[in-house]
Amino acid sequence: MEAQSTEFYGDEVLHVEPHGIDPISVKERHGKPRNIFTLWFSANLEFATLTLGVLSVGLFGLNMTQAAISIIIGTALGAFFIGLLTTFGYRWGIPQLIQSRAAFGFYGNFIPSLFNFIAGVGWYAVNTVLGVYALQWLLPIGFVPDLIIMVAIQAVVSIYGHNLIHFVEKIAAIFLAVIFIITTLYALSHIHFDVVENTKAFLFSGTAGSIILTIGTTLSYMMGWLTFSSDYSRYLPKDTPNKKAFSFAFFGNFIPAVWLELLGAGLATVNPNISKPTDLVSGLMPHPIVVVTMIAIMLGTVTANVLNIYSGSLSLLAIDVKWMRAIAPKRWIAALIIGVLGGILSYLGGTSGYYENYSNFLLLLAYWISPWLAIVVTDYMMYRRRRDEVDQFYEGSGKVKAGVYAFIIAIIASYPFFNQSLLIGPIAKAYPQIGDISYYVSFVVAMILYAIFSRFGNNSAVQKNSKAA
Repeated sequence: MEAQSTEFYGDEVLHVEPHGIDPISVKERHGKPRNIFTLWFSANLEFATLTLGVLSVGLFGLNMTQAAISIIIGTALGAFFIGLLTTFGYRWGIPQLIQSRAAFGFYGNFIPSLFNFIAGVGWYAVNTVLGVYALQWLLPIGFVPDLIIMVAIQAVVSIYGHNLIHFVEKIAAIFLAVIFIITTLYALSHIHFDVVENTKAFLFSGTAGSIILTIGTTLSYMMGWLTFSSDYSRYLPKDTPNKKAFSFAFFGNFIPAVWLELLGAGLATVNPNISKPTDLVSGLMPHPIVVVTMIAIMLGTVTANVLNIYSGSLSLLAIDVKWMRAIAPKRWIAALIIGVLGGILSYLGGTSGYYENYSNFLLLLAYWISPWLAIVVTDYMMYRRRRDEVDQFYEGSGKVKAGVYAFIIAIIASYPFFNQSLLIGPIAKAYPQIGDISYYVSFVVAMILYAIFSRFGNNSAVQKNSKAA
């Protein structure tokens, strides 16, 4: 087990968090379930959420009613699982990617940990580019100087860690809510609510296919947060009511995501052909409103990215081998590494024109989260009564467990159903009207296989122990 820090952290905000992937002790537990709501509410009030809504109308060709139904379904499904995983955090007091060692094993868990680290760096880079676009509009001193400013702000908050992140998210939630309410009220008079289905849209796949694609992209956005869920609830007291924690996590994600995605869908009816995401507002609203909206875009970038950096750093620490400990012996060092790598990727993506392709790559990367989720949830449902001891996630986690095999097979089984611009599976290509159902295929396959493999493995272990006795 990672050494438990003897330094007291408490609820100090301007104190660099001493804990990494070690369990949070009873004396360090603090906070209220409502803090989960402000954290997720603020993190989702970002421009990337709004631009995601543009896809439903501008790219997939749906009308506003179809888009609204699809966005609500996809978001609700993802928010439900974020709420569920949030309740795991204070049960054990450990990060999300350490918990999955129970199903994947100590070494097997390096696979999802590596993926989550890469995803953290990648989404951080994509969001940063959006923030830099807004900062350039306000402070046109050049892409690189504006990028350095954005990277520095985000890195500082992430380095300080858990308490400062919660504090920043709480303050930002109020400001962002006010700004986006103003933006929404102004946009309502411009939105064409009676827009018809556009069969000539670039990725229109028939009504059913486009609805499934929209549900998939909104679900994919929520799934990007799934592997972070317990990271921000692990400091809560162990007796925190599950119903409260679940509800605050669910609505903290559902409300802002549905709100901004519907706003994005509406803005796409005004101007679906934009050169930069910030053009959605800069060409539509009066100058004073645009100014505060650009500030909100920058702040939203920070509120989303500090989570990407922080949880990405915990995932890096979860790859707990000697050479990795030498590179990143502390959580704040791992956070700094992600800040630097993400800054470099932001520079490459923002100056070379590969931003769109890079975003597609990140959507492809999200395919691994669905089978991971299925395995973690199935493990909890089957063995939660055996998961009381925290040590089992460290020394007792085993090397490679059944989750690894179920995970790999499920991803392979779902490949024919991939339907992203960078990679289209043979079944999705032959039947575009089914959209992208790969998430659902991999989830079901992983759940069934893990239940079979883990049960078989446990029975084998019992038989070996019986023979030895």
